[in-house]
Amino acid sequence: MNFLLILLVSALFQFFAPWWVIAIVPFVISLWRPTSSPHSFWIGFLAIALLWLAYGFYLHFVSGGAMSDRIAEIFSFKKGILLLIVTAVVGGLVGGMSGLSGYLARKMA
Repeated sequence: MNFLLILLVSALFQFFAPWWVIAIVPFVISLWRPTSSPHSFWIGFLAIALLWLAYGFYLHFVSGGAMSDRIAEIFSFKKGILLLIVTAVVGGLVGGMSGLSGYLARKMA
């Protein structure tokens, strides 16, 4: 349930808020509905990574790969798909660490 909440709320907020809202949503949901420390990390990680990967693939296919390939060249990647995977992992780490922080803040209080 937390996975779906993080995924949907983050997707909604991504339209209106800056990118770092992906750190606030897993924190608040893990603070509100704690499970365990590994679950809080992995749920936050997987929800945000899936969200960014899906949106990245959407943008990649809409632009015919031109946009992601050009940005990938800036970072010395050979293909735009690799850039999407790296982006998903970085976003997932932010989501996972914030989910874990929310769980630990709840446990501390």
